[in-house]
Amino acid sequence: MSAPLKAPLFLLGLAASLALLIVITNVGQRPPAAADTSAAAVAPEADAAVGQLVLARCGSCHGLDTLSHNPQDAAGWSKTVDSMMALGAQVQPSEKPALVEYLAKHFGSSGAGR
Repeated sequence: MSAPLKAPLFLLGLAASLALLIVITNVGQRPPAAADTSAAAVAPEADAAVGQLVLARCGSCHGLDTLSHNPQDAAGWSKTVDSMMALGAQVQPSEKPALVEYLAKHFGSSGAGR
């Protein structure tokens, strides 16, 4: 085998060996995520459904700019929803927890979700 051919073959073998070593040892791989069973772990479909509920219950009077310009934590959103219900917002009491959680997550004072 000629010298000019040996160097590329050596480098190719070295690269293949390194790739195999990485695959075998899982270097650079994220560890498997533990199942998150907290209340904050909401399926995207469920989150979208509550988002539609927010639009239906709040969007007839308020735009998204109103929500995003008035960030609050869950306690603040709970008081706001109570106030809106007292003013006639068509929110069922059973819907309030989901609305408050969604509003705090997407329009919270920490800025999470934006």
